[in-house]
Amino acid sequence: MSRLATAPTRARIMSVNTARRATASVASVSGAPSTANTSKTTALHVRTPLVKSNALSIINGRDVYLKLENTQPSGSFKLRGIGRACALAVERDGASILVSSSGGNAGLATAYSGQRLGVDVVVYVPETTPERVRKLLASYGAEVVVSGSQWSEANAAAMERAATTGGALIHPFEGEDTWDGHSSMIDEIAEDLSSMGEGAPAAIVTCVGGGGLLAGVLRGVERAGWIDDVSTIAMETIGAESLHASINADELVTLPAITSIAKSLGAASPSPKVFAKCRALGRSRVRSYACTDADAVRACLHFADDHRLLVEPACGAALA
Repeated sequence: MSRLATAPTRARIMSVNTARRATASVASVSGAPSTANTSKTTALHVRTPLVKSNALSIINGRDVYLKLENTQPSGSFKLRGIGRACALAVERDGASILVSSSGGNAGLATAYSGQRLGVDVVVYVPETTPERVRKLLASYGAEVVVSGSQWSEANAAAMERAATTGGALIHPFEGEDTWDGHSSMIDEIAEDLSSMGEGAPAAIVTCVGGGGLLAGVLRGVERAGWIDDVSTIAMETIGAESLHASINADELVTLPAITSIAKSLGAASPSPKVFAKCRALGRSRVRSYACTDADAVRACLHFADDHRLLVEPACGAALA
């Protein structure tokens, strides 16, 4: 078991997952991509480091490890699941165009995947998408189309484009292929802990938007045989806490608006399948919490001081 010098406790894993890379060095990315669930399919993600955080270990009184998904080529964990969905759409289903409706990390992962796979990519974004993000999407060769004032309108336009062109619609967080891809993160954690002589962690902390990452984490935890022993802590920010509200109400809740600054978590309603999975597993296995924007931002600032990595507020929710 992982321990501090005087505190024999199991390790706590915190997944640093949605953040854009800041000071992280590409040289710190080591190893080959996980091969779990990717047979005969091009793996577009890289194996990311699992590192112990001395600062967070001291604060928590137990060993805390960080899974640095901000070192993925597209800048976030999204490349695991979105990359797998894109590769299967092209290599299994014969798609020649990929269509996305995300101006965030999912769109960037789709654009990067299309560039690697050599197919056209169209990304529909709402009018609120910053010009910087539009240029970043275009830098991967994607066609960027501005449509509507909010994500639902951009998504409707993307669905129509995919239907009329025969393209593959790549959803930002739904889909079995996407969840399988995200689950590879847990495979790597299990392998790395085993190589250190460690067993299962006490908990895995992650942030939640629509629920795609959470679905992958739970799938990986089940495959590792940890589901009864490892708590998965699902963090959101107040103003984007659709899963937290749904779990408390014991029914799917749609938020009237996203008021949190953590826009990467801005799903007005969680995935119905992910919500159903959380209900089935129960609150002892999936623990849902929400923090304030101020707590998330404060955690980001402390993380930058302690680790020289700058991450976005969505990631700060997990760090808080």
